Amino acid sequence: MSEKKIQVTLGNYKGVEVKKAEIIITEEEVKAELERARQYAVTTQDKDGAAELGDEAVIDFVGYIDGEAFAGGDGTDFPLKLGSNTFIPGFEDQLVGAKKDDNVDVVVTFPEDYHAAEFAGKEATFKVTVKGVRSSFVPELSDEVVQKISQCKTVAEFEEFVKKSIHDFKQNQADMEKENKVLEQIVEASEIEVPQEFIDERKEQLKNNLLAQLRNAGNTFEQYLQYNGLTEELFEEYAAKDALSMLKGQAVLQEIAKAEGFSYTDEDVDQTIAAMAMSYQMPAEQLREMMGERGVAMVAEDILSKQALEFIVKEAVEA
Repeated sequence: MSEKKIQVTLGNYKGVEVKKAEIIITEEEVKAELERARQYAVTTQDKDGAAELGDEAVIDFVGYIDGEAFAGGDGTDFPLKLGSNTFIPGFEDQLVGAKKDDNVDVVVTFPEDYHAAEFAGKEATFKVTVKGVRSSFVPELSDEVVQKISQCKTVAEFEEFVKKSIHDFKQNQADMEKENKVLEQIVEASEIEVPQEFIDERKEQLKNNLLAQLRNAGNTFEQYLQYNGLTEELFEEYAAKDALSMLKGQAVLQEIAKAEGFSYTDEDVDQTIAAMAMSYQMPAEQLREMMGERGVAMVAEDILSKQALEFIVKEAVEA
């Protein structure tokens, strides 16, 4: 990168007005979390009767297309919850009514948009052996159940824990939203000139990060575009806007840190890198070496940015 810099003339960054967030916890939200908690106490038992939706069928299966078994179309002792939509549409429905030791021919058609193009739109027959059927029992919440799934002693205590958890989650969201709104206003009030090469570089970083995430998840960029209803041109446009927004926000925070005389020590940088290394499960010195001088400098910049962000949020006025 050249010696060009992002030019910033700060607007007002103290006393920015933001709307005070109101944290509301509804009865429905609490009930939903309590219901979700019950699932942790679920028990299963073997069932002699016919499988129903919600039951778990333990199956062996082999899939055939045009009479030939195909790669990836088989499994052994697979626990399939009927109604979970884990398999191809229609597969699980055809096992409803099956019993242990039944052999069932399941005939399905792969969706036209199936991720493996060689199977898309094709009919397949799966030879399925039902090796067992299990039904689930979800208990009502009781002091005994609560003690099994949490550190609470009573249902009443657990309900208070759930309410606090919901409150903390919403408060965290509100805090992040407040940070974003305060910073957005300061960015809008400031004059910022960002060289195009900076935007291009950041946009490329964002795209490369996305591609790495997609690869790790076994997905492709084309699938991502299709799922989100994007063209590659539209993606590039959005990525450029995101890159510019990020660069402006970072530049403003760095300028505020400079204006307020914020600083950091080598120990601050060392502690930050050590925390990062711990999350990556690698030695700190190895991470520092991988990061290089520029990476370590970026850690220092982040420390200043966090100080500046905390400062402008503290100075903000909630209306």
